[in-house]
Amino acid sequence: MANILITGANGFIGSRLAATMPVGSTARLNGKDEVVERLVLVDHVVTDSVAGPDGAEWVEGDLGALVAAQPDLFSNADSVFHLASATSGECEAELDLGINANLLAGLALGRCLASAAQRPLLVFSSTLAIYGGTPEAPLPPVVDDTTHPTPQNSYGSQKLMLEAFFADLSRRGLITARSLRLMTVSVRPGRPNGAASSFLSGMIREPLQGENANVPVGPELRVVLNSPDGAVAGLRHAAAALDDVWGGPRGVNLPGISVTVGEMASALAAVGGADVAARLSWERDETIERIVTSWPAEVASARATSIGFAADKQFIEAVRDFAATVNGG
Repeated sequence: MANILITGANGFIGSRLAATMPVGSTARLNGKDEVVERLVLVDHVVTDSVAGPDGAEWVEGDLGALVAAQPDLFSNADSVFHLASATSGECEAELDLGINANLLAGLALGRCLASAAQRPLLVFSSTLAIYGGTPEAPLPPVVDDTTHPTPQNSYGSQKLMLEAFFADLSRRGLITARSLRLMTVSVRPGRPNGAASSFLSGMIREPLQGENANVPVGPELRVVLNSPDGAVAGLRHAAAALDDVWGGPRGVNLPGISVTVGEMASALAAVGGADVAARLSWERDETIERIVTSWPAEVASARATSIGFAADKQFIEAVRDFAATVNGG
């Protein structure tokens, strides 16, 4: 029987992940099929319209404060997916926000889980932004499992510090930690958020919904993305794999989609038509461009493949998936 807890469960990926594990369903965790007995969904804001999967329990509040006030809620879970996070743009704009929401809350969660009687499984949603290049020290053309992490923004730095902390708790035998480095997820529904990469969904989402959208970088910029389905499948597999198969290093780069921004615009035109693609404007934003261009443009995920992670879909398929939701499909 599995007691599962998800932080950031009201977010796009968190809600999709939760929907795959309703109470009474079977979840594969550390190589074993377990019946989900309890599903606790945590987020700092839970709106009245949020239902969640059958049998789920919602808990609303600041993560760090909740861990301090209700430690048993977290330490009683045998599998935890930690997705709660301030975005890259928010962390760059407000240092204290990122420190509190990302670093300190994550440290509190890790210490709480380390005190559990059982050895909980922790799947941490990390980021490709732990890698970063500068003009003086550019990233290699292809980032792989041996590339040294050199984050160039506060968001990536905070995620990397948590990776190291969770890995140390795992080394001590207190938790079983697995840090999954996700790419920017596209196409996300909803409205633009504070992430520097928000435009990578907005440039597809808004035109397909009849709105204009600006692209703040050049069409030649190459980025690495995950589709929504690829991100959720990756998180599920990170929890499912046997620890003997996962191996020693706690972090792994999720396979992604390498595509230029111009190719993304072409996919939009192929799915929505030229009139839809004409809703894009191309006015550069130096702040966003500085952050996004420091991230890897291509990632080799040999280790992820050896653990059993599947390749992501083609980007045009992710555009078709979103267009189907707009058109009622």
